[in-house]
Amino acid sequence: MEKYSFGIANLVEAIIKVLRDAMKVTLKTIAALADTSPATVSRVLNNRGYVKEETRNRIEMAIQESAYTPKESKSVSVNQTGKIILVISSNITSQVYIDYFQGLSAYLGEKGYLCLEAYTAQDTAEDIRYLKFANDNYFGAIVLLNISETPELIEALKDIRCPVVFVNRYLRSADVDAICVDNYRGGYAATRYLIDAGHTRIIHLAGTPTSVVSQDRMLGFHDAMVDAGLSLSEENIFQGNLRKDSGEQLGHWLAATPNDFTAVFVSNDMMAVGLLNTLYEHGLSVPEDLSIISFDTTPLVKNARVKLTTIGFNSHEMGEAAGEIVYQRMHFQKSSPRRVIYPASIDEGNSVKRLK
Repeated sequence: MEKYSFGIANLVEAIIKVLRDAMKVTLKTIAALADTSPATVSRVLNNRGYVKEETRNRIEMAIQESAYTPKESKSVSVNQTGKIILVISSNITSQVYIDYFQGLSAYLGEKGYLCLEAYTAQDTAEDIRYLKFANDNYFGAIVLLNISETPELIEALKDIRCPVVFVNRYLRSADVDAICVDNYRGGYAATRYLIDAGHTRIIHLAGTPTSVVSQDRMLGFHDAMVDAGLSLSEENIFQGNLRKDSGEQLGHWLAATPNDFTAVFVSNDMMAVGLLNTLYEHGLSVPEDLSIISFDTTPLVKNARVKLTTIGFNSHEMGEAAGEIVYQRMHFQKSSPRRVIYPASIDEGNSVKRLK
C-alpha cells in the first residue's frame, strides 16, 4: 500500500485515489459484461479486425453501461496507418528509382498520403517481411518497385489485404496493377541501332535472370539479332546483376580474352559505367575500340567519360502514373487490374561507332 504524508488534504486525495482505482473499468470488466474476450473488446475499441455485429452491439452497450473511458493511446490508429504507402524497392541508388519514388510521393502527397521506402537489396525474404509488416499494420497500399517474381513472393501476395501495385515489374503468373517500360521494344531498338551502325558481333550484358525486365530486354536483343540474320550463341550473352561490378567483370574479360566483338548492349546504366571505366583502365576506348549502348538514361551516363547512347524513358512520370493507380485502387477496389506500358526511345550520345 502506498504511504501518504499526514494532513487532511493529502488524506482526502488518497481516499479519492483508492476509490477511483476500485471503480476502475478495464477491458476485462467490459468483456465480462459483454460475455466475450478482452481481445475482442480491444478489436472493437481500436476498430481492427472482424467482429460479429451481435458481439459488437453487446460490447458497445457494455461500454455505455460501465462509463468506460479509454486511455489516451500513444499508438498509431488504423486511420493514420491507412494513409501510409509502403514502397518496397530493390534499389535506392539509381536515379531511375529515385525518380519513380519522387513521382509517387508527389502524386500521393497531394492526396494526403505519405510514402515510405523500404530497401531490400533484391532479397526475397526481405521483400516478404516488409509485405507482411505493411499488411499487419493496415497500411493503405504497397508499391513493389523493381521486385523480382519468385514462388515465395507469389504465395505471400495471396495474404495481402491492401492494394499492391508493381512499378517497372509485372507478374507473368497473375494479373496485377503495373506500370512498366516497354522493355522488349527497348531491347530490340537498342540492338537494331547497333546493327544499323554496322555491328554484327554484339554482346548483351544482361540483368538479373529472375527479373522480367531483364528477360524482356534480353528477348528484344535475341529477336533483333535473329531478324537481322546474325549468328547468336551463348557467347553473345554475359550474365550480369545490374550492379557496377558486372560491367567491370565484362570489361576485364574483353581486355584479357581474344575476341572480335565490336559492340555491347548493356541492360542498365550502372553496369555500363562499370564496363566503360574498366575498358579505359585497360587502355581501351569507347567507341573507337568498343561501342556501347545502355538502357535507362540517368545522369550517371550523361556525365561519364563518354556520353553514352541509351534507351530512355520518363521515370518520374511513370512514378506519378503509379501513384494514380494506387489511389484509384484504394478507392475503387472492384476495378480490373491495369498494366500501363510506357514507350522507350533512343537518346543518342557518342558511344557508338558507325562501321558503315
